[in-house]
Amino acid sequence: MQSQSELEPDLDGSTNVLLAPVPGPETRRDLGPEYFQKHPVVFVAKFAVAVLLIAAGWVWVALQPGILSVVVTIVTNGLMYAHLVELQHECLHEHAFRSRGLNRLFGFVSGLPMFSSYSHYKYDHLRHHAFLGTPQNREFFNYQFHNLDSPIGFILGAYNLGRYTNLVRDLGRSLIGRTNPNVTKTVAARRIRTEYQAFLVIFAVAIAASIATHSLFLVWVWLLPSMLVAEPTHFLIELPEHYGLNTQTDPNVLTNTRSVRASKFGHWFTNGNDLHTAHHFHQGVPMVNVPKLHEVIKTRISTFDPSFVSFYRGVVKGEIRFQGDDKTCMTR
Repeated sequence: MQSQSELEPDLDGSTNVLLAPVPGPETRRDLGPEYFQKHPVVFVAKFAVAVLLIAAGWVWVALQPGILSVVVTIVTNGLMYAHLVELQHECLHEHAFRSRGLNRLFGFVSGLPMFSSYSHYKYDHLRHHAFLGTPQNREFFNYQFHNLDSPIGFILGAYNLGRYTNLVRDLGRSLIGRTNPNVTKTVAARRIRTEYQAFLVIFAVAIAASIATHSLFLVWVWLLPSMLVAEPTHFLIELPEHYGLNTQTDPNVLTNTRSVRASKFGHWFTNGNDLHTAHHFHQGVPMVNVPKLHEVIKTRISTFDPSFVSFYRGVVKGEIRFQGDDKTCMTR
């Protein structure tokens, strides 16, 4: 008798991926090779910009500790930590490099500031792509989407305390050598455990260094930026993707996924997440080529908001509301 892991489809990788449904004839397999060309140099440049900005904040606080340097660094580092998770997303689709090992290495480092496990995010997120539009749809980031139709409700939703509950559970499970029972692929479960164990070691070293030096340096440049700024910023990046659309019973990525008209800065900061419909149309297309794919399908996209600000305004006013069961959609 086959085990569950043997029966489950292989969703790993960036070629011949299981595509979510779209109506009409299936033409996505006919896309030319230029759509699937990877550009590692472009990715490394994006990664380097984020790391240099973060390093600048660390150096500033180290050399000139004060209210100004700390406040500015909390904001800028927090924004960059959220941006790095978008780069992690690019790695988990194996869009950044041709080498699987390099994708994991850069993906792990990109997720480290927010303790976002590369392999765990990858496992859940690829299933989100495969099962979007069905009751099986889930996501990695455990956002609660109810009661966002007020400023207070929106802020409470943005500060995603449920993610920390899951994080502590995953860290604790890994600490005692156990794997996640919800991860049915043995190799993936072990990689996830290893990454959470690495997080624990890094965090323990950071605490030990802070105690030994009697310094709150890492609190100012790492913990507070991550919790106060990166967490809600990542919520703002992900919320427009599917909120207010039917992701559980509408098997059509052209109607259950949203795109947003963004500035060049917005497109860079979200790492192409503004063109999310194109990304779901064919997740095997590297993020650097998503704008080209977007041009092909843009007239078929049902929900194309004029800006991120107009979308958030519609949510807070209650004009755009959550569709689905509280235990489905983005919640795992």
